[in-house]
Parts: sequence; C-alpha cells; structure tokens
Amino acid sequence: MKDEGHPTQTPSKRTLARVTAGAVVAATLALFLFVLPVEYRYDPTGVGRLLGLDDLANAQAWNEVPLPAGDGELVRFYDVPFRTDTIDIPLPAEDGDLEYKVMMRAGDALVYSWEVPDIENPEWFYSEFHGHTEPSPGEVGNVTFYRNAVGDRDNGNFIAPFEGIHGWYLQNQTTRPVVVRLRLAGFYEKIPDQIPDQIPAN
Repeated sequence: MKDEGHPTQTPSKRTLARVTAGAVVAATLALFLFVLPVEYRYDPTGVGRLLGLDDLANAQAWNEVPLPAGDGELVRFYDVPFRTDTIDIPLPAEDGDLEYKVMMRAGDALVYSWEVPDIENPEWFYSEFHGHTEPSPGEVGNVTFYRNAVGDRDNGNFIAPFEGIHGWYLQNQTTRPVVVRLRLAGFYEKIPDQIPDQIPAN
C-alpha cells in the first residue's frame, strides 16, 4: 500500500549507472561463456569445453545431402498403418511340414522373427524362405529363394522384390511335435486357412 506520508524516491544517476554496468557485464560474460561456444563453436575462455557446450555446437551442425541413388525406393508412404501378427504353427514329428505365406506388393516391407521353443535338436529343423508370383492358368510362375537354413529361429527384414506370395516352408525332422511361433510386422495381407486346427496324430 502506498505510504502517503512519504514521497516516492527515484533512483539516483549513480545507482542507474551501476545497474546498467552490471547488466552489460553479465551480458558480456554470458556471450563469451555460453553463446559463442554453443552457437559459433568459438570458446575464448575454455569454459565451453569444460562444460561440454562445444558438443552442443557439434550436434547442431548438419549438411543436407540428397538420397542415395538406387533402383528401389528408400522411403514409401501408406494411407493405412502397418499391421502386426503372431501366429503359432504346429508341426508333427518325423518330417512334419507346412508352408506359411503372406501376400505382398512389390516394395512392401516386412519385419519377422520366428522360433521353435523347446525343440529336441535345432539342427533337425529345416526352413526355407522364398517367394513366387501367381501365374494365370496355363502360365509358368517364377520363384525366388531368399534363404535355406537349419536351426530353431530366424530374424530379419524383407522388401518384396515383386508382387506375389512370400513366406516360409518349415519342416520338423525331430521325433517330437513342435510349435513354431512366427511374429510379423509390416505391410502385407494374411492368407486364411493355412494352419490345421490341431497337430495330426503320429
């Protein structure tokens, strides 16, 4: 509340000069200690290096370069979100097999992982990753093999080289039934009715 009995005192010229000089000194210190090392990578006092401010300047330095030239698209955009699926594939013992496939267009991307938990011997499980076109009646289709291997797991990413069916042939050569757990993420369409309701009796 204003004290009406005492008039308000204005700062003297000496006080104003001291305040102004202090502000100039503070601004100058901030310029040399912080602004120059961060914005211009100029560190005359060495404080910027001690505080790691020169690293901030390095992190902000970028050179824009064009995309690498190549036959395929490095970036592709979609109107729908990518999908994810986890599929359990039962396989009977003694060479029980199954082919699990998805539909993909050329350039579509897929990330996958599959494993066979508690398998008797990983070396007795065979997998084949391949893709093929869908020929019209009377025509000969094309097939491409991406990988043939033995083992109880595989992980990878895949760009479909052509429109068609892509997937895995899986064969259980052990003496016990197994279940393959396949995880998929990306842009693809599932093909229904590929997995039997239960593992056939041996």
